[in-house]
This record gives sequence, structure tokens and C-alpha cells, in this order.
Amino acid sequence: MPTPRIDINLSKIAHNVKTLSSLFRSKGIDIIAVTKGVCAHPHIANILVKSGVKILADSRIANIKKMRNAGVKATFLLIRTPMISQAESVVLDTDMSLNSELSVIKRLSKFSILHNKIHKIILMVELGDLREGIVPSQLENTIKKVLTLKGIELKGIGTNLACFSGVKPTAEKMDILSAIAISIEKKFHIKLSIISGGNSANYNWFKTTKDVGRINNLRLGESIFLGYEPLTGKPIPKLYQDAFMLVAEVIELKNKSSVPNGEIGLDAFGNKPKFKDQGIIRRAILAMGVQDVMVTGLTPKSDIEILGAGGDHIIINAKKEDLKVGSEVSFTLKYGALVTAMNSSYIFKNIITPISAKEYCAIVEEKDRLHKKKIAIVTVKEDHSPLISLQDSDFNLIFEKSIQKNYRYLVRKGVFEKIGRISKLLDNQGKKLIIRSAWRSFEHQQKLWDQKASYMKEKHPEKTIEEINEIVSKFIAPKKQSTHSTGGAVDALIYDLQTKRVLDFGTNDGLHIDLNEKCYPKHPDISEEAKKNRKLLMKLFEDEDFVCDHKEYWHFDYGNIGWAVEKNKEYACYGVLEESFVQSAVLSYPDKVFFYL
Repeated sequence: MPTPRIDINLSKIAHNVKTLSSLFRSKGIDIIAVTKGVCAHPHIANILVKSGVKILADSRIANIKKMRNAGVKATFLLIRTPMISQAESVVLDTDMSLNSELSVIKRLSKFSILHNKIHKIILMVELGDLREGIVPSQLENTIKKVLTLKGIELKGIGTNLACFSGVKPTAEKMDILSAIAISIEKKFHIKLSIISGGNSANYNWFKTTKDVGRINNLRLGESIFLGYEPLTGKPIPKLYQDAFMLVAEVIELKNKSSVPNGEIGLDAFGNKPKFKDQGIIRRAILAMGVQDVMVTGLTPKSDIEILGAGGDHIIINAKKEDLKVGSEVSFTLKYGALVTAMNSSYIFKNIITPISAKEYCAIVEEKDRLHKKKIAIVTVKEDHSPLISLQDSDFNLIFEKSIQKNYRYLVRKGVFEKIGRISKLLDNQGKKLIIRSAWRSFEHQQKLWDQKASYMKEKHPEKTIEEINEIVSKFIAPKKQSTHSTGGAVDALIYDLQTKRVLDFGTNDGLHIDLNEKCYPKHPDISEEAKKNRKLLMKLFEDEDFVCDHKEYWHFDYGNIGWAVEKNKEYACYGVLEESFVQSAVLSYPDKVFFYL
């Protein structure tokens, strides 16, 4: 994948806009999605429309044209006061515009008449932020003249706060706008259909007010795309803050001093930099700079520190992060960084498109088919590492009851050590690792198959034996094909000590898992909570070099043929350990029971 790039997750954008639409609609407010911060990218515009947005707004006619040419079906609003020189284009290429200059509105009227069109306008009212807007004392006179213009339809009034001077959209400001709307309607005997109270900065007003008055519209950009409330920079609950991720590549990594050697003058941008003495640090250079993005608006996803930036480079303190030349470093973005990154022709725009459950399952099935095909030709160079009972460890684990009598939850030594580290990480989070299953004999595996087949026969008496076996085989391997027989496979879940229950993974009720396609690890049709919990479970194991099964979010392989295929290894380290070879304990080290071939 090219770097630098910005990863754009359309599913997260869709979630944010749907959540905000529902929230604001609860008090009678509709939203307009503002696309200027993402340069009106057509894929983003389309996902906004598919998520229920009716009106898209942008400050540039070129962006609106881009969306129209891409086939985006929406009503388009120009939110920057039109340039009088572009009046004809405004009429031809947009449906509505925000206005504050009578001379411009007259020119819009001229071209609306010329092209036999009706252009809708929203008059902007100045309420203290000192950007665009007609001062309230002059508003009635302006409206009186606007109502005489042909080709112009007055749709409503609006205001803009917070963007220039940082003036907050308080209850007082919104009450003033509501009162102005009521006064206009009464004086001119008209009905204003849009009373636009502002932008993403109106979130706190909305949450704290009991009565929104006549405000029935907000123009949102930052909160949709970044999930933040702009005035405080605080995340909005239930929204994603990482729908956009900026990724840069490490091009140099060396141990160097944290302070320069020599007399300090101005840098390339006319600033005199200051440096904190941290001794020798791991300094990394990223192939991205202020020519690409507003660096001050970047927040690293990993534990690194941005030391500074030039036109083409960002310098970071890599600290203890496992970076090397060629590694990728990811950042979330504030609004200024988003705008500049989306505008940069040097940054590749990587669209992550949502897929349907049907499409996702088809992809999983195909991956699983190819996986099984490759497994058939993988060789094993058995390293003869011992099996160790997790029950004899001092790890903070919970063990799910097994159908096999005297089950010992045996794993290879390397897996044993990894489970110990995972358990310790969960300890620090107030959680416990649940071990559902580990090494299984052929007999044990057959019991699981028979149990599931019996259950399915009772549930589906109309199905044939062949059909039942087809269903069972989706989640339970035949006894000689299960990677559990290697000692390198572990089934696991997580228990939360605070709530005193097993985390919700989307298909489980406590320890019971309903086996269906939603068990596929990244199935789109599960709750956000379940997605978060699966991500936690999978990251814990994947950070220890396990691979997650294609169809089971709880099953993890290491060292065996399943692992070797996914990791593109030349061979597997762990082969099948049949029960006849697993002998009684012959060695203790240290205080752990080992079983050998």
C-alpha cells in the first residue's frame, strides 16, 4: 500500500452520520453534511447520502461539480458567500447558497431569470463571531428587497459561530436566532423552512438545552468525520474518532542526541526551535512533512513523540516502539490536519469500503478453501517441544468445563509462555483469560463432532446426514484434521472482573457460543461492543504471533500447519501429538508439569 496515505473507513463515517442524525432528530433538528473538509471526495459523499443525508454542503463550486459529475444524488448547498464573479455558476451548479450581500443576491436573481431557474437562498445573520452575516438591525430591510427579486426563493436564515472568533453557540445566541425567525415570519407573512443554528460546535448547546426553539437545522462536518466536539476537542460518545487514519513510512532510524550541536538560528519556516534534553534517543524520520499536512494536528496512535517537522520530513522520538526502516506509523487527525491531508496531492487516499455480510462471508469461505488447500502440502519439522498443563500454571486463568474427563488443558511450551504474557496484560485491565480448549486427542475431537451432529439432527430433523455433516464441518474439524491435536491451538474468551461476566463477542451467551456465520471474526453484522471485544481478544493473541481462525474468533494457532500457512512459513514446528504418545509427567520445570513425545 502506498505511503504516505490516508485510510478512509466508510463504515465508520456511515456510523457517525447515522448516530448524529438520530441524536439531533430527537429534538427536531435535521443535519446537512459539509464535505469541504474532505474535498468532496465522491466515495465519502455517496456514503453520506446512503446514510440518509439529503443535503450536502461545500464552500467551493468546483467540489460541488465534482460530486455532481461523480453521480452523487443530493441537494447541493454552497456554504461560502458566493463570489459575484461566479454568480452564474452558482445558479447553474448549486441548488442553494448561504448569502449575506444584497448585490450578490441581485446577480443571482439575474442569472436565475436568464436560465429560467429558481435559486434558493439562506440569509446569514451576524451574531458575534464576526465572519459572514447581516447585522440584525439591517436584516429586515435586506429581506424586504430580497422578496421582490425574481428567480430567488428565501428558504430560511442561519448563523455561523465558533469558526473565526471562537464565539460559542450558547442558548442565548440560539434564542436570539429563533426570535429573529419568528419576527421575520410575522412581519413578512412568510414561513421559513430552514433555521440553521450553526455547525458541529453546537453539540454542547444541543445536549444541554431543553428547548431548541425554532432551530431545525445544523451544518456538520468535523463531528461526522472526526467524532469530536470542536470547542473542547472532546470525543462525542458513541462516535468513531479514527474514521480517517494518516499513515507515514519510516525512512531513517538512528540513535542520536535529543538536542542539536551548534548555534541555533531560524528554521526553514522562520521559527526558532526549542529542544528538550532527553539524552540519546531513537530518532526516526517519516516521509511526510508540512507540505503534506498540518503536523500540529496529528496525534500518534502508538507511544511515540513528534519532535518537529520540515517541508518533507516529520522527526519523531520512537521511544520503545518496535520500528525499523520501512515501518508504518499511524496518526489520527484534528480538523486542520484532515483538511490539509485531503488537499495534498502527495497523500494517497485509500478508501476502505464497507461490504455486506454476504460478501464478507463469501470472502471468508474462499480464504478458508485456499487455506485448506495449502495445508495439504505443508511440511512439518517437529521441534519436539513439550506439552505443559495450563492448569498447573500460576497464571490468572479461567477454564471452561470440558466434555473430556480429566482434561488437562495442555499446550506446547512456547504457547504456554505466550498465554502467561497475555494473562498478565489482562490482569492489568481487570479481566481474565478464559481457556476453553487446548490440546485434544482424536477421541476428544470426535466427541465434539458427535455432540454437535446430534444437536443439529434434533434441531433440523428434515436434513440428511450429509447436510448435517456439511453444517457441522463449518466449525468442527474431523478428528484427524484439527490443529488442536498439535498442542499449538488454543480456544479463548475474556471474563470481565468488574461486570462479573464473559464479554459480549456477538454470538455468545456467557460461555455458550451459537455457531453460525457471525462467528467469522470480522463479520459486519454484530454490535460495536462485540466488534471492540473481538478486536481486543484478537490483538492480544496476534501480538504474540498467533493467527486467528478464519471462521472462529475464539480459535488461535501458533507453530502448527494452520499458523505456517497464514505466516507463509517454509514449515510448521508442531505436528500432531496422538494420545498414545502423550505420556504421564516425567519432568518438572519450574514447578510445571511437562509431557513428552
